[in-house]
Amino acid sequence: MIEILSHDCAEELISKTAAYLEVRESEHNLPLGLMYGLAGNPRRFGVELPVMLSILDRDRAVGMAIMTQGRKLILSRFDVRTEDAVSPLVRHLHANEVSVPGVVGPEEEARVFCDSWVEAVHGASSRLTMRMRAFEIREVAVVPLSKGVMRLASMDDHPLMAQWIEEFSEQIGEPTDPDAAAGGAERFIQARQVYIWDRGGPVSMAKTSRATRNGITINGVYTPAAHRNKGYATSCVWSLTNKLLSDRYSFCSLYTDQLNPTSNSIYTKIGYRPVGDALTYDFTYSGSGDSDEAA
Repeated sequence: MIEILSHDCAEELISKTAAYLEVRESEHNLPLGLMYGLAGNPRRFGVELPVMLSILDRDRAVGMAIMTQGRKLILSRFDVRTEDAVSPLVRHLHANEVSVPGVVGPEEEARVFCDSWVEAVHGASSRLTMRMRAFEIREVAVVPLSKGVMRLASMDDHPLMAQWIEEFSEQIGEPTDPDAAAGGAERFIQARQVYIWDRGGPVSMAKTSRATRNGITINGVYTPAAHRNKGYATSCVWSLTNKLLSDRYSFCSLYTDQLNPTSNSIYTKIGYRPVGDALTYDFTYSGSGDSDEAA
């Protein structure tokens, strides 16, 4: 009998599901990182309390779902037949009138949830927006580096980092406004998360995110057009990965767009290996704007 249990604090969700998620820690870097980030500060990602749900089979964790303010619902991999977990999850969300703007999760889980949600919610339609691949690395390969050096970004870099974050957000189809980009750049720099490849000035960037018990994620990898095809992103990501593995982490993980052969080539050359594929869907609802056809 599958049970959906709602939690008011991340510590409860961690207690119920962390051991299950950490069996595939790299693939679950997104939900795990969010859970740990919310621990002790449930409004870290917005004034509204996040949706935090454990999926249990006779009190044994077989999955989870988490959603922060204004973001998509994030699913773990399920350790039961997918439909058996998705059906009660959809019923719970629908019964509690939870607004779901989209879903991210392993391929099968995301696809089955998407189909079930569109069927259950009147006026809902969906659109597949990205096919992602999760990667893990535990030891870097030997690769030639470009001229330059990796360094930690400082507030002197803030205007340029804000510009790059805005450009990166536009590039991945999640545009942000200048004020939000500036605020994000300030937070990331102050948290010592942003690293720059510097060759007489910044030419590429990468940042750390979502530390888990044994690993950490690299994201926000961006090189402006004028500096591309010179190996700067490879050098920056290799150096940052090597630093993190040398510091304390057993592994690093990251997501790529499956349809971007350049980024996939960069990361596999460094030594990253795929650990799972994921899908992202957006939902639209009749009466709230133009609806897309169901994916």
